[in-house]
Amino acid sequence: MKDYRQVVNESSLSRMRQHMIEHDTAMITAFRGYVKGEDGEQITVTRKQNLKRNSQLKAQLSKRYNITVVQGKYIEDYGTNDAKEVGEVTFFVVDQDDTGNLEKDITKAGVDWYQDSVLFVEKGAKNGRLIGTNDSDFPGFKKVIKVGNPIFGKSGEFMTKMRGRPFVFEEVVITEHKAQKLSRMGEWARSVFINSDWQEVDDDEPIIDYKKEYDDRFKEWS
Repeated sequence: MKDYRQVVNESSLSRMRQHMIEHDTAMITAFRGYVKGEDGEQITVTRKQNLKRNSQLKAQLSKRYNITVVQGKYIEDYGTNDAKEVGEVTFFVVDQDDTGNLEKDITKAGVDWYQDSVLFVEKGAKNGRLIGTNDSDFPGFKKVIKVGNPIFGKSGEFMTKMRGRPFVFEEVVITEHKAQKLSRMGEWARSVFINSDWQEVDDDEPIIDYKKEYDDRFKEWS
């Protein structure tokens, strides 16, 4: 018998699949193990800083797009001796108004947040492609790797490593968020937060640990 968490996951994943059929969609996160400084040195990113980075990215994207938060895995520095699989909160982004701007916006966000790549899938759940957004060896800056149509697995699995490539999105779907249309004051506050320094984390900033929030929500059902 399925537990409550599995039922919720499968229902959410079904909606995500429907979104991919009806609209352009994309996958992105702001999580990183490190970023490069001005002199090329590696700067370690802490978990708290990553949570702020992701909160800033979500605020940036939610101006225009609907977002579903999922727990995924990604191979950072794929194809190098430093390659490692990391678990992270990832955003499934939907161009619900069919603006046609998602690929451009998601690529810019990938560059802004120093991601190895972003994943874009055309309306109809077809022609998925990884777009390189930093100087990593894979896929390489501005390089595009075709990954074909998304694969929807069994038992709540959303997407496998497509043809061995480094995107894995497992069964954990956390929560959905609609695009936020704010007042002028709200837009100002959002802009201030988006443009604040992610390396400086204040206790009163609107930062959410989505994975912890999800785990806490289901404790009572275990």
